[in-house]
Amino acid sequence: MSDPYLILGVGEDADDAAIETAYREGIKRYPPERDAQRFEALRRAYEVLRTHRDRLAFELFDASPPEPVDILDRAAPVGKPDRPDPALFAALLRGEG
Repeated sequence: MSDPYLILGVGEDADDAAIETAYREGIKRYPPERDAQRFEALRRAYEVLRTHRDRLAFELFDASPPEPVDILDRAAPVGKPDRPDPALFAALLRGEG
């Protein structure tokens, strides 16, 4: 699974209200009749991060390795003009960060 924080566009320190706001903005931007795949990804990410308890369970029990797209998004977010820090990129590839 792709990183739900990246899918919703929130930081790992986001609270319930910020996650719900990001989810609602996302489904307005990508309704199911326009982009069904992105809508489904938003829905799944929201279900994983909906409450503090859900986020804690995700952090403790999700053992899936990051997907390459997640590594690239963390190393060089869209819109960032500079190149990723080589140390950060290496740490992300090791599963740290």
